[in-house]
Amino acid sequence: MTRLLILDDDPLTGQTIANIAATAGVDAKYVDDPALFFNQIRDWQPHFIALDLIMPGMDGVQVMAELARLECHAEIIISSGVGGRVLDAAARSAAEHGLNIIGVLAKPFSPARLRALLNHETNSEGTAPAMAGAMSAEPIPQDKISREDLLQAIEQQQITLAYQPKINCRTSLLAGFEALARWNHPELGPVGPDRFIPLAEHYGLIDQLTESVMIQALRWLAHLPRSLDESVEYDYLRRRLREITLSINISASSLNNTDLFERMAEYCQSMGIHPERLIFELTESCAMEDPTSSLDILTRLRMKGFHLSIDDFGTGYSSMLQLARLPFSEIKIDKSFVMTAAASKESRTVIKTIIELGHGLGLYTSAEGIESDETLEYLRSIGCDLAQGYAIARPMAPEAVLQWLSGGRLSDESRRMKVLRSLNILDTRPDERFDRITRLAARLFRVPIALFTLVDTNRQWFKSNLGLNAKETARDISFCTYAIEQEDVMVVPDATLDPIFENNPLVLQEPNIRFYAGCPVHADTGSRLGTLCLIDREPRDFSKHDKSVLRHTAQMIENELTADFLAHADPLTDMLNRRGFDSRAHEALALCHDAELQACLFLFDLVDFKSFNERHGPAAGDKALMEFSSLLRETFRGSDLIARYGDDDFVVLMIDIEALGPDAALKRFRTIAKAIKQPLPISYNAGWALLEHPKDSLQQMVLRASDRMHTEEP
Repeated sequence: MTRLLILDDDPLTGQTIANIAATAGVDAKYVDDPALFFNQIRDWQPHFIALDLIMPGMDGVQVMAELARLECHAEIIISSGVGGRVLDAAARSAAEHGLNIIGVLAKPFSPARLRALLNHETNSEGTAPAMAGAMSAEPIPQDKISREDLLQAIEQQQITLAYQPKINCRTSLLAGFEALARWNHPELGPVGPDRFIPLAEHYGLIDQLTESVMIQALRWLAHLPRSLDESVEYDYLRRRLREITLSINISASSLNNTDLFERMAEYCQSMGIHPERLIFELTESCAMEDPTSSLDILTRLRMKGFHLSIDDFGTGYSSMLQLARLPFSEIKIDKSFVMTAAASKESRTVIKTIIELGHGLGLYTSAEGIESDETLEYLRSIGCDLAQGYAIARPMAPEAVLQWLSGGRLSDESRRMKVLRSLNILDTRPDERFDRITRLAARLFRVPIALFTLVDTNRQWFKSNLGLNAKETARDISFCTYAIEQEDVMVVPDATLDPIFENNPLVLQEPNIRFYAGCPVHADTGSRLGTLCLIDREPRDFSKHDKSVLRHTAQMIENELTADFLAHADPLTDMLNRRGFDSRAHEALALCHDAELQACLFLFDLVDFKSFNERHGPAAGDKALMEFSSLLRETFRGSDLIARYGDDDFVVLMIDIEALGPDAALKRFRTIAKAIKQPLPISYNAGWALLEHPKDSLQQMVLRASDRMHTEEP
């Protein structure tokens, strides 16, 4: 039977804890004297200890120091009325001494909270909710696991992986997974990573372990989309699974092994996985231990395309200067703050500060250890980007991931509405991200009306509306209600001849729909939320090729729903930044190849902008950048992609451009620019490049535009 030993100088509290433990099926003993307590530790060998911090004679901190000296392996619950910050500090101190602190109980505490700790309701990493980094309850003596044991486990892939989902905090849509190593020893049973990873480092096997984990994870990631049924209903989910990220933890001991990361890049290439989909997580102490060396290594990893996350942020002693210098792309808030956010004002302050710091440095912010919907909602409210924890999903075996994804594809209306609500876009203001695509669709198909619709409970609401004087229509008369019932594009060549729609008021009255084509827009794991639809007041045909182009354009809408637009926006000009432009430009070029459309990329470089800033000051420089961005918006079409590509570089991608279009567009731009009287004029160079062949890439177009830039007249 599980045994609990209680040390508390208050008999009423001690007996109350014993009574609560008894209801949880735990055998409890209460003592109020430290000497008797240590005798019971030796003779009774309890599994749990409940310890009061404030006692006469020998306080709780002194008791814990003695427990550490005795190498006590019991799971310890600290209780006191001293306040959350002191409790947390005592728990951290005890954990650093090697004790297994599974929780803190601020007096008065609820019976449910104590029972939860005694019943091992642990967090997503397998440790108790109140402490991160706690040791396992039964530490395995190091001499029981030899180097040969560990080497055999690595070579025979006894160390396997579990995968925990990460979601976009704002939309609740799947963003990726974290790979977590697990070892089920044939004799010793489960061995936690907090044991075998230090052993791997000690035995010099950490690089082999990391490579084994990497190969397993990449094979799983590459195979995941192919594991789905080949039916058309899984098309969207297959597409999403080819884009999600995978986070892998990297030991400080492996960071200097450049050959290991070269092989990782080769594995990615051989398996068809873009390095940008991999996030290497490094602890704060690992990254900051030798900032100079880390700068070189981490920069090289980013140059290969890998993303970098600074893990457990907020528990180390990193310099803000070094953090700004090192090329991280993500800050991961330590779970000790996240799991105590609901009860600790101090934890909430730290979390909010880290999020603001991360966004100020242009980094994603990620939170782990989320155990409740309330914590997730709080993180969403303060702008956290990514989230993982039990409130979302537990780590799961590879074969369980598909079951989890399938469980999220329930076709019932309640599931669809839950996903729609999670996006938080109903009844919101117009959004340029979606308006650009509806403009593009209207121009590509030469229709007067193009809409991005969301089908709500009793209505059809237009998130983007081109050509229609309405914000919504009743669901029972909407064409899109029928369109979301199927996977393929729904086409009505002439509504007046269609038995379903011939008497529809939208056909007989404004907007007098004759032609309709609607492609379902998906989100989450495949829920059909609405459509990208085309409407004409004249009947028309719609070819197989037209359907393909509309599907591709609808995918651009879907990608906007999953894209993290805050991380893709330039805060000064409110344009896309380089990351945002690159992702959308790749989509646009794929559409051009699919639809056999011409595209043109324009590159603009502000001349001597650094000198301009030095002469006139940063404020004048910012104003010049904003004026130039306004000039680009005024000159180019609303369906064109426009971005601030660098500090003083801008880029525009025009889709479906005529043969003489580049020169005409550039001439128009120069005419408008010359007509504007600026107090502090700034000059620019411009160049352009056409899409030349199916294998032409964005990077090649940028290089050609740069070459042409120097031959163009100013």
